[in-house]
Amino acid sequence: MINKEPLVSVVIPSYNHQDYIAKSLESVFNQTYKNIEVIVIDDGSADNTLDVIKQFKQKYDFEYQTQSNMGVCRTLNKAISLSKGEYIALLASDDYWALDKIEKQVKLLNESAGSEFCFTQAKEFDDDKPDYSNIFPKKTLSGNVINKVFIRQHVPAGSMMFSRPLYDELGGFDETLKEEDWDFVIRCAAKTSFSSVKEPLFYYRSHATNIMKTRGRKEIFRQKALILSKNFNLVPPYIWLSSILIHYAYDIILKRQ
Repeated sequence: MINKEPLVSVVIPSYNHQDYIAKSLESVFNQTYKNIEVIVIDDGSADNTLDVIKQFKQKYDFEYQTQSNMGVCRTLNKAISLSKGEYIALLASDDYWALDKIEKQVKLLNESAGSEFCFTQAKEFDDDKPDYSNIFPKKTLSGNVINKVFIRQHVPAGSMMFSRPLYDELGGFDETLKEEDWDFVIRCAAKTSFSSVKEPLFYYRSHATNIMKTRGRKEIFRQKALILSKNFNLVPPYIWLSSILIHYAYDIILKRQ
């Protein structure tokens, strides 16, 4: 890339994470890579999340706004519309990063000609069992990955970093969908080669209120089917059919409630 130290916009949508958001913000403001801007939008939290944000505002310079509940996609698009960075990185307010995450991703993107999208491995942990034992994905993907990400979402959402031109070309996150990260990853993969850091630099907190735990499996499959149907023309028909069958078997048969 032309600029070796590009501005990175860190976008944090927050919602009812009063017990977690301090850890998230600390992991951002303590990054080894310093050319960042931080944008936090609170999506109508009913707890004390906003109080925690205001405490950080007293110490750090960052943009924050509040709004009535609009959902993740609209909040992400709104926050990104306020950003000025060459790259954008996303972080949920209940997760956090390794302190050198941005530095390693920017370095890799600088070294990867033609790549406008980078992700890392993640460590999943539970509040009751914080042993960080589950690392995903087991194998990272690089290069032309459209067929593989169409079959399965390989990219931990909170590890993504992508260029602003790529985001603009795609028109942002699809606000009609609930599985917005997979749809976005598929569309990115159709436009650019992927870079991946083979190291878990993103920490995903598993807790009872995670969306994938509160949403029924039939609804999860319905949302997946919407994404796959929407992006049908991006892959060969056999890839599309394979993905539909795999997710139907997993969500409707194996995980039926």
